[in-house]
Amino acid sequence: MKKILLTLLISNGLVFADDHGMEKDTYYAFFGIAANNPPAVVAAMDKFNASDCGQASPSSVALMGEAFNGNEPSTHTFVVTYEGAEEIDETLSIINACPEYAEFLTEMAAVSVPTEQILNKVVYEVGDWTQERAFAVFEMNVRNEASYLEAYKKFTDASVASGLLTGAFGIQRAIASSEYTHFAFIGAENMTELMGFMDSLDMDNPDFAEFQNSVRRNRSIVRRGIVVPIKGWD
Repeated sequence: MKKILLTLLISNGLVFADDHGMEKDTYYAFFGIAANNPPAVVAAMDKFNASDCGQASPSSVALMGEAFNGNEPSTHTFVVTYEGAEEIDETLSIINACPEYAEFLTEMAAVSVPTEQILNKVVYEVGDWTQERAFAVFEMNVRNEASYLEAYKKFTDASVASGLLTGAFGIQRAIASSEYTHFAFIGAENMTELMGFMDSLDMDNPDFAEFQNSVRRNRSIVRRGIVVPIKGWD
């Protein structure tokens, strides 16, 4: 969290320096909140990020707005990216020992209520999600990861080749969660593009039909949602 990179405007996405490739393990921590004062949430994170403690932490942070998430209480979700387990160790060591983080938690408690804390590990990820401005997210339970991943890769490869899928996408395995075993996302440049791809997910699409038939006994979807990025800190 060395500097604030941007505020999301209508023409911008979250822009971090690096694409999250598959060359090393990547972990995502999701901290859901129900905020009664969203601007104060951003201000608290701005303040912490500017502190010596925030500047020393190697992990990056994005704040997502839960645009549509069913009956879930979360209004926003902080997504913390760790490039390797060592970065989790380093980040926790830094923030747990600094008064600025305790002050951040106190300020957050005055304007929000925690709703969930989840840690996922990337299984497969293509593209740079920090460039996207709209996401469809899928929480699901998967019995056989290898089999599901094979079907997922075949479907997404076909969707990219056909021009239907143009944004970032990926699958994560839940390391700490009571909600689901796996998490998938599809990113897009805007909501119009995202809805265009979502409209293609029916049985008239032969690639999707093949995918559905391949995974229907292996996967059950727990929840679908739509999220949009608010701000990013690196």
